[in-house]
Amino acid sequence: MGLLLILAFMGIILTIERLLFFKRYSIDPAIFLDGIRNLHMKDRTSEAIDLCERDSSPVANIMRTALLNCNLPKDELKVHVKSVALLEIPRCEQHVLPLRTIAKVAPMLGLIGVILAFFNAFKSLQDTGLTYTNSNIFSEEITMAMLLIAVSLAISIFANLAYNFLYGEVQSMIYQLEWTYNEAIQIIFSRK
Repeated sequence: MGLLLILAFMGIILTIERLLFFKRYSIDPAIFLDGIRNLHMKDRTSEAIDLCERDSSPVANIMRTALLNCNLPKDELKVHVKSVALLEIPRCEQHVLPLRTIAKVAPMLGLIGVILAFFNAFKSLQDTGLTYTNSNIFSEEITMAMLLIAVSLAISIFANLAYNFLYGEVQSMIYQLEWTYNEAIQIIFSRK
């Protein structure tokens, strides 16, 4: 039961951390990039860079890199911006995969607990040496076995739901990064 509670605690902490990450770094890229485009078109690139530096979201990091390297040829600029976009992906995916692991491991730990509980029940029956058994001998161990199964399945369900939700958020963020990459290149070269 102790291991299951540790897994549950880890799952809750990882889920909260990722939810806060996505809340903190989620911006509307279209609105943000429109503001950057307007500043860049008015030859106020330094203000656009400052705006990107104040916001540490992945979208802002990609745009900042594009603005800082706007004097490079198009192919080199694409390489720089794409490398930053690719570095942002692991930052978004961080701590999501352990939730999937928790979802898979929790039922196995519950099953091991059930096996140990039944083992203890039969061991206590053997130790009594009675030919006929009493339900009191088994009831405590069986109750513990059922509790372990219920807790492990609840943890697995929670971790699965959290993983699927956060995986969707990661995919959405990756889409935003790809879109931002293309928009950043267009913003820089629309002025040249």
